[in-house]
Amino acid sequence: MITILLDNGHGCDTPGKRSPVWPDGRQLLEWEFNRDIVSRMAQQLDQAGIACRRLVPEDTDIALSERCRRANQWARQGDCLLVSVHANAGGGSGGEVYSYPGADKSRQYAHLFDEVWPLVFPDLRFRGCKEANFAILRESLCPALLTESLFMDNEHDCRILLSPEGRDRIARWHVESIRRILQQFFPNR
Repeated sequence: MITILLDNGHGCDTPGKRSPVWPDGRQLLEWEFNRDIVSRMAQQLDQAGIACRRLVPEDTDIALSERCRRANQWARQGDCLLVSVHANAGGGSGGEVYSYPGADKSRQYAHLFDEVWPLVFPDLRFRGCKEANFAILRESLCPALLTESLFMDNEHDCRILLSPEGRDRIARWHVESIRRILQQFFPNR
């Protein structure tokens, strides 16, 4: 059996990591968004009979070294896939998935997220499967992905990130991608 390790990036005490305050007074706090998506994912995975574990139940930011230590503790016990959930910023629109450079298995998994994106967000661009030297990807013993679910500094994207319907779609994107990974790479488990 494979265990899906769910990492909700950042914490309530992480500086920045928030949208602008929009004209209606609403603002996205990335730590809250990430935890809500992971909670929705965990519920859906559990209902589907897919084993999952949350790496960070705390609201505060947990150091990347500790996140990796927790993930590696699980990875030493059996097959795992780590998915670190985030909302993007820096100008743009759409979703992205990152894997560590040269991590072939992770890159193959990322492409399934790419395939599922237009099924859940047919009207929004998928910006691609990318590689990055992020600590959570580099230091994890198991295959690891980092998702960026839309841009919190783009008002259109942020409205989706703030809405319950948008959050359901984002969780569905993750869960359906994970299901496809399991079907394709772990068919007998």
